[in-house]
Amino acid sequence: MELYKKIKSISSFVSAVSLILMVSVVLLQTFTRFVIFYSLPWSEEASRYLFVIMIVTGFNAAIYNGDMIRISVIDNYISGWFKTVIDYAKLLISMTVIVIFSYSAYKFIQLGVYQLSPAMQIPMAIIYFIMFVGFCLSLLAVIMNGYETMFKVKNIGGV
Repeated sequence: MELYKKIKSISSFVSAVSLILMVSVVLLQTFTRFVIFYSLPWSEEASRYLFVIMIVTGFNAAIYNGDMIRISVIDNYISGWFKTVIDYAKLLISMTVIVIFSYSAYKFIQLGVYQLSPAMQIPMAIIYFIMFVGFCLSLLAVIMNGYETMFKVKNIGGV
């Protein structure tokens, strides 16, 4: 459990740093375009990749903390065994979707080895690998939520 806390804090830190870098790149591009009258050729691509990094490293913390979008009417008015069944169904569906996304990201890694990004000339496999890692981290978060749900343990990862 201690390892998971460290993974989650590192992931949250990487997400925050990528947000700061993305905003900085966009501001730099805005400055160079409207003040210096020169457009940076790599800024749009870099901000897009930083956005991807921010999202895939941030949503595993959101999954674990329960910050994902849900219909609270269902959670508030259903109780007993039916709520438990719905919780298990949500976990199973989440795990299935994340496994499908992880597999797709893995397949894209194989394709990305042969492809370079247009402006920055970095292998696309790097970006797809970041997505794959993010999906694996979110799968870990769903598994930890499942463990919490099954054994009624609260706040394993801690915040």
